[in-house]
Amino acid sequence: MKNLHFAKFAWVTMLMVVSLYFIPVLLMAQAKPATPASSTYTDSRDSQVYNWVKVGNQVWMTDNLRFNVPAGSWAYNNDSVNLPTFGRLYTWKSAQTACPKGWHLASDKEWNVLIQSLGGSNEAGMKIQTMDTIGKFAETGKPAAISGSSKLLTGVRHPDGSCIGINLWGGCWIAGKVKDTVGSNILFAHGTKDVTISTNDKNAGFAVRCIRNK
Repeated sequence: MKNLHFAKFAWVTMLMVVSLYFIPVLLMAQAKPATPASSTYTDSRDSQVYNWVKVGNQVWMTDNLRFNVPAGSWAYNNDSVNLPTFGRLYTWKSAQTACPKGWHLASDKEWNVLIQSLGGSNEAGMKIQTMDTIGKFAETGKPAAISGSSKLLTGVRHPDGSCIGINLWGGCWIAGKVKDTVGSNILFAHGTKDVTISTNDKNAGFAVRCIRNK
């Protein structure tokens, strides 16, 4: 009889010990915050703050880079009022290494992954433009209506220093070499769903969008 009471007591004690150990562990697991779909990143080089959003397995900045590369980047029309919205326009060479540590200029393959995940080249252009509406895109995965102009409609700086096209169209350099004098970029236009890949003179100025290293 004593042995029966002892066994019952030992079993209850073991259950209490197990409960005291596992219940806090389960509560901690439940309380662990989910990986955010969007947040901000601060560039340690110049304290510039950039929004980012996760699309599938990729993490993209939703702001154009504003880091000043001397003799390799400019504000549109050399007017600093354009910098907060449109960022800087970079030569192909300066764009290749302009992104901060932990980020890089996207390759054509990385752009293609984004484009395909957003419906293909005939649909993705508008959706990528609306990635600038950081909260809505991160919450729903769907584009929101553009309020005003997309940040991607940066226009272009020609090699002679003249600028054209802001608020109408724009593009971003793509990583990698094409030819000695031309590089690849991805192009967007106001009000269109399309997105295209093109080539331009490496001394022209286009925007930089950074993607986070895996």
